[in-house]
Amino acid sequence: MKISGKVALVTGASSGIGAAVAVELARRGARVAAVARREDRLAEVVARCADAGGKAVALPADVSTRPACEDAAAAVEEQLGPVDILVNNAGISVHKPAAETTVEEIERLMAVNFLGPVWLTKAVLPGMLARRSGSIVNVTSVAGYVPNAGEAAYGASKAALSRWTHGLVVDLHGTGVSAGVLSPGPIDTEIWSLEDNDYKGKLYPPEVVAKGVARLIESGAAHMTVPRRYGMPALIYPLVGRPMRWGIRRYEARS
Repeated sequence: MKISGKVALVTGASSGIGAAVAVELARRGARVAAVARREDRLAEVVARCADAGGKAVALPADVSTRPACEDAAAAVEEQLGPVDILVNNAGISVHKPAAETTVEEIERLMAVNFLGPVWLTKAVLPGMLARRSGSIVNVTSVAGYVPNAGEAAYGASKAALSRWTHGLVVDLHGTGVSAGVLSPGPIDTEIWSLEDNDYKGKLYPPEVVAKGVARLIESGAAHMTVPRRYGMPALIYPLVGRPMRWGIRRYEARS
């Protein structure tokens, strides 16, 4: 899909990957709806989109509830027009052993990381199908394929989103609407700067992921890992006879 002239809804757009994606799509000529909870941060992102030569509007919303997702989609259509591109990037993390993670934390995490993208997809997909044009990109994580210590719930949410997306790819074949998974490795975002994060390897800039999202939209591909080298652990993991205990952090430390 050509990005220029399209309406793009980007969640988690107040910082990190989401902010970089919003700016990148605006730079390529899209009209961007930047969605996130932090209204003050969104104003900064909208200004960056304008500096990049594009147009953007800020839509404060919490994607952890179905009504909020449906309201956000309706607001985008009212302000900018029907959604052509949906980038589900909003995500939260719980970094603690599974036995210490509460049910409430898991429910909240699944609502934001998995159900939010589902609710938004269901809100905009009928219009895309009617126009026979659209692109849905779901930002997951390499952690959805390779388990990491203290990330059982987070990895499960990203694995669910990946499987949902690949199911969409199959179901949407021939409709003119594409769906794709963008799986980042370690990116310099707030999630990777948590105090209890023991990762000491290289962090890549969010702009690397933003360019990957743009390529995914333009190509209609079903899956992309950014940086590409982090696709290797995901390929190896299912082939081993027992669970790998080292995960992506130790993979980076040894490489």
